[in-house]
Amino acid sequence: VLFIGDSTNRGMMYFLMERVNSSLKDWGKAHDTLVYQNLNGGRTQVSYSYYPQFWLEKNERPTFREALLQLIHRSQPLLNSNQTILVVGGVQWLNTNHLRTVQEVLDRESLGDILVVVKSLGMGFHLPVDGIRSLSLTEIQNLFRENEDIISTAEHLGYEAIDTFGITMGRHKEFLQGRCACHFHEVEKLRSSKPPDSLASTTKWTRTTQTGPGTGLSSLSTVQDTDQAGGTFHIRGPVNQVYSEILLSRLCLRAREEVIR
Repeated sequence: VLFIGDSTNRGMMYFLMERVNSSLKDWGKAHDTLVYQNLNGGRTQVSYSYYPQFWLEKNERPTFREALLQLIHRSQPLLNSNQTILVVGGVQWLNTNHLRTVQEVLDRESLGDILVVVKSLGMGFHLPVDGIRSLSLTEIQNLFRENEDIISTAEHLGYEAIDTFGITMGRHKEFLQGRCACHFHEVEKLRSSKPPDSLASTTKWTRTTQTGPGTGLSSLSTVQDTDQAGGTFHIRGPVNQVYSEILLSRLCLRAREEVIR
């Protein structure tokens, strides 16, 4: 399962990891690339790439095409079937051009038969927060129309679409506290009297580090998450849970259809 997008996609990834493994042993506030290979008894790999890298100067940011290709190459080997899943989406940067880029890249990489799930737009900047931009009513209306176009394009391309715009708009009181006001999950460490098992104490995750100015792309390295190793964590947040459950239902539905065939 490959995820590309901002922190809302990262929250979905950790929810899925906790559900599949019945616990969450590793997590990180990654703004780069992560690869986890310890899911489902070692049978499932999950990778994640943060996009867009808004903190870089515009001429240094990797394009969506570059970020997607980097994620695909670092997640190899991949099967060209619905056993490989790409989840793409974010709060307010996604548009229909990104979906067409997904189709072009997958065809080029001979991955045209994988399952693509598009998480549509979400709210998060319609509430006034000091130091952070907020949207006007006209901008919110434009965002609604853009969201409709994204869902229509995704369905036209044969992709699954999760409409998160209405979910996040209607549940704004459940946004978690934070300056950006667009995160719908948080991670809590669970207290336990049990000593950490071998998996928790030795699990490593891979992340990328910047190779140099001007490229925005990264090299891959493996690091031990010493601050978080040895613990068990839980993903909290009702909004994140709602659309993560929808994601799981879509994946399980495709699996059932494959068995029936």
